[in-house]
Amino acid sequence: MLSWLNKNNKNQFLILFFCLFTEWAWAEEFKASVQHVEITTDNSEYIVNADIVYRLSPIAKEALQKGISLTWVVMVKVQREGLLWDTTLQELEIAYQIQSHALLNLYSVKKMEDGTINMFSTLTAALNSISKIRDLSVIEKKLILPGESYQIAIKVLFNREALPVPLRPMSYFNSEWALSSHWSLWQLQK
Repeated sequence: MLSWLNKNNKNQFLILFFCLFTEWAWAEEFKASVQHVEITTDNSEYIVNADIVYRLSPIAKEALQKGISLTWVVMVKVQREGLLWDTTLQELEIAYQIQSHALLNLYSVKKMEDGTINMFSTLTAALNSISKIRDLSVIEKKLILPGESYQIAIKVLFNREALPVPLRPMSYFNSEWALSSHWSLWQLQK
């Protein structure tokens, strides 16, 4: 019945399984994740505060040390829940680019929307600067109808297309470049 599973094939199968499992485990360890979201209101708008954790893989850290910039886009959506699908009412994106400057021994963080650049002495400080989203106005209160159900969806997307052309193909097949988060959902209370 399992004649194809002789001792050599069994060993090869176990090695292949171990390699695939190890690759999968690394993909889960090195990525961004949305840890905490707080939704508040002022007189006319809903405001979001979020905490994000960025975990870089060794290959991403090495690329950064060699002067390759890394770019993430924080995507925020306000959605009205429907029977078959959700309707997106508002979509916001905040893009950040981190780069190492070896001669200065500093890291720069560029906010892509307005081009502001801040310098940091450590990678940890640079990552901490992009890990807190504060006072982000997401939607006007008048657009939220009573009796409807709404949610805020947040995802951190690692922009592989911003990598240099020679690195892009490898980034799609190597799980150490899977630095994006999953969509996280929070209910929006009227």
